Amino acid sequence: MPSAAKQVLSLAHFVILLLSLGAASTSLGLIQANTNNGMLCFFFLTYSQVIADDAGPTFNMPTCKLSIASAAIATTCLALLTAIELISVLYQTNIKTLVAKILQIGFFAVSILFLFITTVVVAAGWSQTCATFKNMTTTQPSTDFSFQCTGKLQAYIIEPNGAEFIAAAVCAGVGAVLTFGALGFFIVKQMRSDDDEYGTLISKN
Repeated sequence: MPSAAKQVLSLAHFVILLLSLGAASTSLGLIQANTNNGMLCFFFLTYSQVIADDAGPTFNMPTCKLSIASAAIATTCLALLTAIELISVLYQTNIKTLVAKILQIGFFAVSILFLFITTVVVAAGWSQTCATFKNMTTTQPSTDFSFQCTGKLQAYIIEPNGAEFIAAAVCAGVGAVLTFGALGFFIVKQMRSDDDEYGTLISKN
């Protein structure tokens, strides 16, 4: 594989990883900002839970902590992968040991899995909360309270933004897709590198 083609492939791989990292970190930041860093949880709220706690919901905390932990793990793995690829681009090196390749594939798999978990938890959690509040405003109309799924939830001291929850789920989903694409680039890159090494060995013999 020509040197120029290798550099283009490595650069494309790095750019995709960088975009994946940006999507994952954005998702993490939005979730943390709208849950008071995991101290409050606005996912999967039911009618009884909404009327039981006026200060701020602490129900369903495991789901919020799961979404934050999943996004944080994925972001960490992607940061490591991006740093490795940056070194590869700058110094035109390539991973040759089998253990290192397996570890990288493991980081990819973990990132994809946890970004998928984040997407599902945030999307499903906010969807149920949104349905609960929409049902409340429909059945018990009040001039003092209005609710939109893409607006701020003004029933609490901390006002989470629905649009940001939706954006967090979208970013996590996009990040998972991009990471899957980066994994494809990584596999192609390693296959081309192995072919080049095999060709060099044959030519020497």
